[in-house]
Amino acid sequence: MKKKILSLTLALSMVFGLTACGGSKTEAPAEKPAEGVEAPAESGFDTEYTWSFSTTYASAAVVVQMYQKFAELANEYTDGKVTINVYPDGTVASEDDALAQVSSGELEFCGTGTAPVYTYSNENQWLIAPFLITDKETYYNVYNSDYWQNIRASWASEHNVLDLCGPFYRGMRTLVSTEEVRSAADLKGLKLRMNSNAMWNAAWQALGCTTVTIPLGELYTSIQTGVVASCENPISESGNLNIPEVAKYVVPTNHVVECAGIFMSNSLFTSLPQNYQDAIRKAGEDAMTECVPLIEKEEADWTETYRNAGAEVVKDLDLDSIKAASQEFWKSKFASDWTGISYDDAMALIAECSK
Repeated sequence: MKKKILSLTLALSMVFGLTACGGSKTEAPAEKPAEGVEAPAESGFDTEYTWSFSTTYASAAVVVQMYQKFAELANEYTDGKVTINVYPDGTVASEDDALAQVSSGELEFCGTGTAPVYTYSNENQWLIAPFLITDKETYYNVYNSDYWQNIRASWASEHNVLDLCGPFYRGMRTLVSTEEVRSAADLKGLKLRMNSNAMWNAAWQALGCTTVTIPLGELYTSIQTGVVASCENPISESGNLNIPEVAKYVVPTNHVVECAGIFMSNSLFTSLPQNYQDAIRKAGEDAMTECVPLIEKEEADWTETYRNAGAEVVKDLDLDSIKAASQEFWKSKFASDWTGISYDDAMALIAECSK
Protein backbone atom coordinates (compact mmCIF):
# COMPACT_ATOMS: atom_id res chain seq x y z
CA MET A 1 0.00 0.00 0.00
CA LYS A 2 2.83 2.41 0.92
CA LYS A 3 4.50 1.70 -2.43
CA LYS A 4 1.28 2.60 -4.29
CA ILE A 5 0.96 5.88 -2.37
CA LEU A 6 4.59 6.74 -3.05
CA SER A 7 4.16 6.01 -6.77
CA LEU A 8 1.05 8.20 -6.92
CA THR A 9 2.85 11.05 -5.13
CA LEU A 10 5.77 10.92 -7.55
CA ALA A 11 3.42 10.91 -10.53
CA LEU A 12 1.56 13.97 -9.25
CA SER A 13 4.88 15.76 -8.61
CA MET A 14 5.89 15.20 -12.21
CA VAL A 15 2.57 16.60 -13.48
CA PHE A 16 2.75 19.76 -11.37
CA GLY A 17 6.39 20.17 -12.32
CA LEU A 18 5.34 20.85 -15.90
CA THR A 19 3.48 24.03 -14.94
CA ALA A 20 5.32 27.12 -16.27
CA CYS A 21 5.88 30.37 -14.40
CA GLY A 22 4.57 33.49 -16.15
CA GLY A 23 1.66 31.99 -18.05
CA SER A 24 0.48 28.49 -18.77
CA LYS A 25 2.70 26.11 -20.69
CA THR A 26 1.68 22.79 -22.24
CA GLU A 27 3.89 20.19 -23.84
CA ALA A 28 2.23 19.03 -27.07
CA PRO A 29 2.05 15.21 -27.30
CA ALA A 30 4.11 13.66 -30.06
CA GLU A 31 1.97 11.93 -32.67
CA LYS A 32 3.36 8.99 -34.61
CA PRO A 33 2.64 9.06 -38.33
CA ALA A 34 0.60 6.24 -39.83
CA GLU A 35 2.59 3.33 -41.15
CA GLY A 36 3.91 4.08 -44.61
CA VAL A 37 3.29 7.84 -44.26
CA GLU A 38 6.27 10.19 -44.11
CA ALA A 39 6.43 12.25 -40.92
CA PRO A 40 5.92 16.02 -41.47
CA ALA A 41 8.90 18.30 -40.88
CA GLU A 42 9.03 19.60 -37.31
CA SER A 43 8.50 23.34 -36.89
CA GLY A 44 10.41 23.50 -33.64
CA PHE A 45 7.42 25.01 -31.85
CA ASP A 46 6.47 22.16 -29.55
CA THR A 47 5.31 23.97 -26.41
CA GLU A 48 2.09 25.92 -25.95
CA TYR A 49 1.94 29.17 -23.98
CA THR A 50 -0.95 31.40 -22.95
CA TRP A 51 -0.11 34.91 -21.78
CA SER A 52 -1.89 38.13 -20.78
CA PHE A 53 -1.31 41.63 -22.15
CA SER A 54 -2.65 44.65 -20.23
CA THR A 55 -3.01 48.21 -21.51
CA THR A 56 -4.97 51.28 -20.45
CA TYR A 57 -5.38 52.51 -24.03
CA ALA A 58 -8.98 52.53 -25.28
CA SER A 59 -10.29 49.60 -27.31
CA ALA A 60 -10.85 51.72 -30.43
CA ALA A 61 -7.36 53.25 -30.41
CA VAL A 62 -4.98 52.40 -33.24
CA VAL A 63 -2.33 51.41 -30.72
CA VAL A 64 -4.67 48.71 -29.37
CA GLN A 65 -5.19 47.49 -32.93
CA MET A 66 -1.41 47.19 -33.10
CA TYR A 67 -1.32 45.18 -29.87
CA GLN A 68 -4.02 42.87 -31.18
CA LYS A 69 -2.12 42.44 -34.45
CA PHE A 70 0.98 41.58 -32.38
CA ALA A 71 -0.98 38.84 -30.59
CA GLU A 72 -2.32 37.53 -33.91
CA LEU A 73 1.14 37.43 -35.52
CA ALA A 74 2.76 35.85 -32.44
CA ASN A 75 0.23 33.04 -32.74
CA GLU A 76 0.83 32.73 -36.49
CA TYR A 77 4.62 32.82 -36.30
CA THR A 78 4.70 30.06 -33.64
CA ASP A 79 2.33 27.74 -35.52
CA GLY A 80 -0.47 28.44 -33.08
CA LYS A 81 1.56 27.62 -29.98
CA VAL A 82 1.53 31.13 -28.42
CA THR A 83 -1.76 32.72 -27.38
CA ILE A 84 -1.67 36.31 -26.11
CA ASN A 85 -4.90 37.73 -24.68
CA VAL A 86 -4.99 41.54 -24.97
CA TYR A 87 -6.98 43.42 -22.30
CA PRO A 88 -7.46 47.15 -23.15
CA ASP A 89 -9.23 49.95 -21.26
CA GLY A 90 -7.33 49.25 -18.03
CA THR A 91 -9.53 46.25 -17.26
CA VAL A 92 -6.60 44.30 -15.76
CA ALA A 93 -4.56 47.07 -14.14
CA SER A 94 -3.68 50.75 -14.26
CA GLU A 95 -0.64 51.80 -16.30
CA ASP A 96 1.69 51.95 -13.30
CA ASP A 97 0.33 48.75 -11.76
CA ALA A 98 0.65 46.83 -15.03
CA LEU A 99 4.29 47.90 -15.36
CA ALA A 100 4.93 46.84 -11.75
CA GLN A 101 3.32 43.46 -12.41
CA VAL A 102 5.49 42.86 -15.46
CA SER A 103 8.51 43.80 -13.35
CA SER A 104 7.53 41.32 -10.63
CA GLY A 105 6.71 38.56 -13.12
CA GLU A 106 2.99 38.48 -12.26
CA LEU A 107 2.06 39.69 -15.77
CA GLU A 108 3.65 38.73 -19.07
CA PHE A 109 3.06 41.91 -21.12
CA CYS A 110 1.89 45.49 -20.82
CA GLY A 111 1.38 48.19 -23.40
CA THR A 112 2.31 51.69 -22.29
CA GLY A 113 4.01 54.87 -23.42
CA THR A 114 6.61 56.72 -21.40
CA ALA A 115 5.94 55.00 -18.05
CA PRO A 116 9.33 53.20 -18.00
CA VAL A 117 11.09 56.54 -18.56
CA TYR A 118 9.61 58.32 -15.55
CA THR A 119 9.46 55.13 -13.43
CA TYR A 120 13.02 53.86 -13.93
CA SER A 121 14.96 56.71 -15.57
CA ASN A 122 13.94 60.01 -13.98
CA GLU A 123 17.42 61.33 -14.61
CA ASN A 124 16.73 61.08 -18.34
CA GLN A 125 13.21 62.51 -18.57
CA TRP A 126 14.51 65.09 -21.04
CA LEU A 127 13.50 62.59 -23.76
CA ILE A 128 9.86 63.59 -23.22
CA ALA A 129 10.34 67.25 -22.28
CA PRO A 130 7.97 69.62 -24.13
CA PHE A 131 9.50 71.28 -27.22
CA LEU A 132 12.87 69.52 -26.91
CA ILE A 133 12.20 66.88 -29.62
CA THR A 134 9.43 67.88 -32.03
CA ASP A 135 9.54 65.32 -34.84
CA LYS A 136 9.19 61.55 -34.77
CA GLU A 137 12.26 60.76 -36.89
CA THR A 138 14.57 62.52 -34.42
CA TYR A 139 12.78 60.85 -31.51
CA TYR A 140 13.23 57.40 -33.06
CA ASN A 141 16.91 58.07 -33.72
CA VAL A 142 17.51 59.28 -30.17
CA TYR A 143 15.58 56.36 -28.66
CA ASN A 144 17.62 53.90 -30.75
CA SER A 145 20.97 55.61 -30.08
CA ASP A 146 23.67 53.83 -28.09
CA TYR A 147 22.91 56.09 -25.12
CA TRP A 148 19.26 55.09 -24.95
CA GLN A 149 19.91 51.47 -25.89
CA ASN A 150 21.95 51.22 -22.69
CA ILE A 151 19.11 52.77 -20.66
CA ARG A 152 16.57 50.38 -22.17
CA ALA A 153 18.88 47.44 -21.45
CA SER A 154 18.99 48.52 -17.79
CA TRP A 155 15.18 48.29 -17.61
CA ALA A 156 15.50 44.61 -18.52
CA SER A 157 18.52 43.77 -16.36
CA GLU A 158 17.58 45.80 -13.28
CA HIS A 159 13.76 45.84 -13.39
CA ASN A 160 12.83 42.77 -15.47
CA VAL A 161 11.05 44.98 -18.03
CA LEU A 162 12.08 44.22 -21.61
CA ASP A 163 11.37 46.82 -24.29
CA LEU A 164 10.57 44.19 -26.91
CA CYS A 165 10.89 46.16 -30.15
CA GLY A 166 11.18 49.89 -29.58
CA PRO A 167 8.72 52.76 -30.04
CA PHE A 168 5.42 52.82 -31.91
CA TYR A 169 4.46 56.34 -32.97
CA ARG A 170 0.91 57.21 -31.92
CA GLY A 171 0.73 60.93 -32.55
CA MET A 172 2.21 64.33 -31.66
CA ARG A 173 0.92 66.20 -28.64
CA THR A 174 -0.66 69.35 -30.08
CA LEU A 175 -2.09 72.50 -28.53
CA VAL A 176 -5.78 73.17 -29.18
CA SER A 177 -7.09 76.51 -27.97
CA THR A 178 -9.98 78.93 -27.89
CA GLU A 179 -7.39 81.72 -28.01
CA GLU A 180 -5.02 82.47 -30.87
CA VAL A 181 -1.45 81.24 -30.29
CA ARG A 182 1.25 82.05 -32.84
CA SER A 183 4.38 82.58 -30.72
CA ALA A 184 5.81 82.26 -27.20
CA ALA A 185 4.34 85.65 -26.31
CA ASP A 186 0.80 84.30 -26.82
CA LEU A 187 1.32 81.62 -24.16
CA LYS A 188 1.60 84.18 -21.36
CA GLY A 189 -1.42 83.78 -19.10
CA LEU A 190 -3.01 81.02 -21.23
CA LYS A 191 -5.13 78.74 -19.05
CA LEU A 192 -4.11 75.23 -20.07
CA ARG A 193 -5.63 71.91 -19.06
CA MET A 194 -2.91 69.46 -18.02
CA ASN A 195 -2.67 65.91 -16.75
CA SER A 196 -0.83 65.13 -13.52
CA ASN A 197 2.68 64.96 -15.03
CA ALA A 198 4.65 67.32 -12.78
CA MET A 199 7.46 67.93 -15.27
CA TRP A 200 5.06 68.81 -18.08
CA ASN A 201 3.15 71.19 -15.82
CA ALA A 202 6.40 72.90 -14.82
CA ALA A 203 7.51 73.20 -18.46
CA TRP A 204 4.32 74.99 -19.51
CA GLN A 205 4.34 77.17 -16.41
CA ALA A 206 7.87 78.25 -17.34
CA LEU A 207 6.41 79.51 -20.63
CA GLY A 208 3.89 81.63 -18.71
CA CYS A 209 0.84 79.34 -18.88
CA THR A 210 -1.51 78.79 -15.96
CA THR A 211 -1.91 75.01 -15.81
CA VAL A 212 -5.00 73.34 -14.35
CA THR A 213 -5.09 69.58 -13.70
CA ILE A 214 -8.43 68.28 -14.96
CA PRO A 215 -9.54 64.70 -15.77
CA LEU A 216 -10.01 64.08 -19.49
CA GLY A 217 -13.67 63.31 -18.92
CA GLU A 218 -14.22 66.90 -17.73
CA LEU A 219 -12.17 68.58 -20.46
CA TYR A 220 -15.04 69.41 -22.82
CA THR A 221 -17.16 71.21 -20.22
CA SER A 222 -14.07 72.88 -18.74
CA ILE A 223 -13.28 74.52 -22.09
CA GLN A 224 -16.95 75.20 -22.79
CA THR A 225 -17.39 77.03 -19.47
CA GLY A 226 -14.05 78.86 -19.59
CA VAL A 227 -12.35 77.02 -16.71
CA VAL A 228 -9.50 76.52 -19.18
CA ALA A 229 -8.94 77.93 -22.65
CA SER A 230 -6.79 75.17 -24.12
CA CYS A 231 -5.49 71.61 -23.90
CA GLU A 232 -2.50 69.67 -25.20
CA ASN A 233 -3.12 66.10 -26.34
CA PRO A 234 -2.63 63.97 -29.42
CA ILE A 235 -5.08 65.47 -31.92
CA SER A 236 -6.99 62.20 -32.12
CA GLU A 237 -7.56 62.23 -28.36
CA SER A 238 -8.86 65.81 -28.45
CA GLY A 239 -11.02 64.87 -31.43
CA ASN A 240 -12.54 61.84 -29.70
CA LEU A 241 -13.49 64.17 -26.83
CA ASN A 242 -15.35 66.46 -29.27
CA ILE A 243 -13.03 69.40 -28.56
CA PRO A 244 -13.45 70.65 -32.18
CA GLU A 245 -16.89 71.81 -31.10
CA VAL A 246 -15.53 74.21 -28.48
CA ALA A 247 -12.00 75.20 -29.58
CA LYS A 248 -11.25 77.37 -32.59
CA TYR A 249 -7.48 77.00 -33.05
CA VAL A 250 -5.33 73.95 -33.74
CA VAL A 251 -1.75 74.96 -32.99
CA PRO A 252 0.76 72.40 -34.39
CA THR A 253 3.24 72.71 -31.53
CA ASN A 254 4.18 69.01 -31.86
CA HIS A 255 5.79 69.52 -28.48
CA VAL A 256 6.02 65.87 -27.40
CA VAL A 257 6.31 62.80 -29.60
CA GLU A 258 3.82 60.26 -28.22
CA CYS A 259 4.98 56.69 -28.59
CA ALA A 260 3.86 53.39 -27.14
CA GLY A 261 5.76 50.16 -26.67
CA ILE A 262 5.42 46.45 -25.98
CA PHE A 263 6.96 45.63 -22.62
CA MET A 264 7.53 42.01 -21.60
CA SER A 265 8.78 40.18 -18.54
CA ASN A 266 12.48 39.79 -19.31
CA SER A 267 12.81 36.62 -17.25
CA LEU A 268 10.02 35.04 -19.30
CA PHE A 269 11.58 36.13 -22.58
CA THR A 270 15.03 34.78 -21.72
CA SER A 271 13.51 31.48 -20.55
CA LEU A 272 12.07 30.83 -24.01
CA PRO A 273 13.83 28.84 -26.76
CA GLN A 274 15.53 31.02 -29.35
CA ASN A 275 12.94 30.31 -32.05
CA TYR A 276 10.15 31.57 -29.76
CA GLN A 277 12.14 34.69 -28.91
CA ASP A 278 12.73 35.43 -32.58
CA ALA A 279 9.08 34.83 -33.51
CA ILE A 280 7.71 37.04 -30.73
CA ARG A 281 10.08 39.91 -31.47
CA LYS A 282 9.31 39.68 -35.20
CA ALA A 283 5.58 39.70 -34.43
CA GLY A 284 5.98 42.98 -32.54
CA GLU A 285 8.11 44.61 -35.22
CA ASP A 286 5.77 43.55 -38.03
CA ALA A 287 2.66 44.66 -36.13
CA MET A 288 4.16 48.10 -35.59
CA THR A 289 5.14 48.45 -39.25
CA GLU A 290 1.70 47.36 -40.44
CA CYS A 291 -0.15 49.84 -38.22
CA VAL A 292 1.92 52.99 -38.86
CA PRO A 293 -0.26 54.05 -41.85
CA LEU A 294 -3.34 53.82 -39.62
CA ILE A 295 -1.90 56.45 -37.26
CA GLU A 296 -0.96 58.75 -40.15
CA LYS A 297 -4.47 58.47 -41.61
CA GLU A 298 -6.02 59.06 -38.19
CA GLU A 299 -4.06 62.29 -37.71
CA ALA A 300 -4.95 63.54 -41.20
CA ASP A 301 -8.62 62.67 -40.71
CA TRP A 302 -8.85 64.51 -37.39
CA THR A 303 -7.15 67.59 -38.81
CA GLU A 304 -9.77 67.63 -41.55
CA THR A 305 -12.52 67.15 -38.95
CA TYR A 306 -11.28 70.24 -37.12
CA ARG A 307 -11.30 72.25 -40.34
CA ASN A 308 -14.81 71.08 -41.14
CA ALA A 309 -15.91 72.19 -37.67
CA GLY A 310 -14.66 75.70 -38.44
CA ALA A 311 -11.33 75.53 -36.63
CA GLU A 312 -8.23 77.25 -37.97
CA VAL A 313 -5.04 75.24 -38.25
CA VAL A 314 -2.32 77.78 -37.48
CA LYS A 315 0.23 77.77 -40.30
CA ASP A 316 2.57 80.57 -39.23
CA LEU A 317 3.43 79.33 -35.72
CA ASP A 318 6.80 80.66 -34.52
CA LEU A 319 7.92 77.40 -32.92
CA ASP A 320 11.50 78.63 -32.61
CA SER A 321 10.39 81.37 -30.22
CA ILE A 322 8.77 78.76 -27.95
CA LYS A 323 11.86 76.54 -28.04
CA ALA A 324 14.05 79.53 -27.19
CA ALA A 325 11.77 80.44 -24.29
CA SER A 326 12.02 76.83 -23.02
CA GLN A 327 15.80 76.69 -22.85
CA GLU A 328 16.19 78.12 -19.35
CA PHE A 329 13.75 75.53 -18.02
CA TRP A 330 15.67 72.73 -19.74
CA LYS A 331 19.00 73.96 -18.40
CA SER A 332 17.66 74.16 -14.85
CA LYS A 333 16.30 70.60 -15.10
CA PHE A 334 19.59 69.22 -16.43
CA ALA A 335 21.35 70.91 -13.51
CA SER A 336 18.97 69.51 -10.89
CA ASP A 337 17.12 66.40 -12.09
CA TRP A 338 18.17 65.24 -15.55
CA THR A 339 21.62 64.24 -14.45
CA GLY A 340 22.08 61.20 -16.70
CA ILE A 341 23.73 63.40 -19.33
CA SER A 342 24.81 67.03 -19.54
CA TYR A 343 22.70 69.66 -21.29
CA ASP A 344 25.36 70.20 -23.97
CA ASP A 345 25.76 66.45 -24.64
CA ALA A 346 21.99 65.94 -24.86
CA MET A 347 21.69 68.82 -27.31
CA ALA A 348 24.55 67.37 -29.36
CA LEU A 349 22.87 63.94 -29.40
CA ILE A 350 19.55 65.44 -30.54
CA ALA A 351 21.31 67.49 -33.23
CA GLU A 352 23.14 64.41 -34.49
CA CYS A 353 19.92 62.37 -34.51
CA SER A 354 18.03 65.04 -36.43
CA LYS A 355 20.31 64.81 -39.46
